[in-house]
Amino acid sequence: MKNQYVNKLQDGDFVNDYFVAVRKDLRPRQNGGKFLGMVFKDKTGDIGGVLWNNAFEVAKLFEVGDVVNVRGKVNTYQGRLQIQVDQVLPLRDNEYDIEDLISKAEDTTGDLKALRKILDSVQNTWLRELIKRFWADEEFMEQFQTAAAAKKWHHEYHGGLVRHCLEMARLAEAACSVFPQLDRDLLLVGVFVHDIGKIAEMSHDFFVDYTNAGKLIGHLQIGCEMVQEKISGIKDFPETMRLQLLHMILSHHGEFQNGSPVLPKTLEAIVLHHIDNLDAQAAAFLRIIQEARDNGQEWSDYQPLIDRIIWAKSG
Repeated sequence: MKNQYVNKLQDGDFVNDYFVAVRKDLRPRQNGGKFLGMVFKDKTGDIGGVLWNNAFEVAKLFEVGDVVNVRGKVNTYQGRLQIQVDQVLPLRDNEYDIEDLISKAEDTTGDLKALRKILDSVQNTWLRELIKRFWADEEFMEQFQTAAAAKKWHHEYHGGLVRHCLEMARLAEAACSVFPQLDRDLLLVGVFVHDIGKIAEMSHDFFVDYTNAGKLIGHLQIGCEMVQEKISGIKDFPETMRLQLLHMILSHHGEFQNGSPVLPKTLEAIVLHHIDNLDAQAAAFLRIIQEARDNGQEWSDYQPLIDRIIWAKSG
């Protein structure tokens, strides 16, 4: 039974518990030789680790993705907690509970049901057929339900992609009520398919990490290929509609510097970009605020990805 979780560790704690090893690398010491840098994760978060002695030998004992028992002491280095590791040993499958290690959405089944209800309201015949073909793809549905929406920043847990799409679909419905000129059906299907490439871009086992396809191609291209494959099986699917859907996937990051190969050039594409960004940033802020409150902090730790700290005010 696991007793020590990442989000409860404090400076000075002695650690003797299991985690998933999500990174390991041998690094040079200033006085020569190597030390072992590591990152360990459970369902509550991750923490770095460092081992100074016998680095080569210990590195051979486990692989990234293994569940390992870690012994050591928590200290603070450059403002962040880390474990000064004494021992790392891999565990057998019957020596840990996977539920302690994987962060999951509270109710992925409910989220998927709610998303399907919204998508079932799509009226366009062609788009309904496209959705139907994804729903009928059992392998896709199994992967879609367990996928995270990101590695770390937002919806970074099993079922996170479904939750992200559901929240975006609700935002899309609100946008359509404000801007009735929007093609509601096209926008909702764009929400559904905009990130489906993440199913293959990342692995979604004990921890989220980028696959070879993710590193070499990325989820925008992968998503386009997945949609194109389904469309190719629908006789006489309108070319203009196909182009609009692919454009929405390719442009949803919004700017070249954010990884978009093209900029949004349709009303639906620009709205998709903004509701995607709104949902991602709001979800990340909510997570950071909750973490700060759980730690009794008024302000969060520094967030390098957005170059700021966040006020975790209450009331």
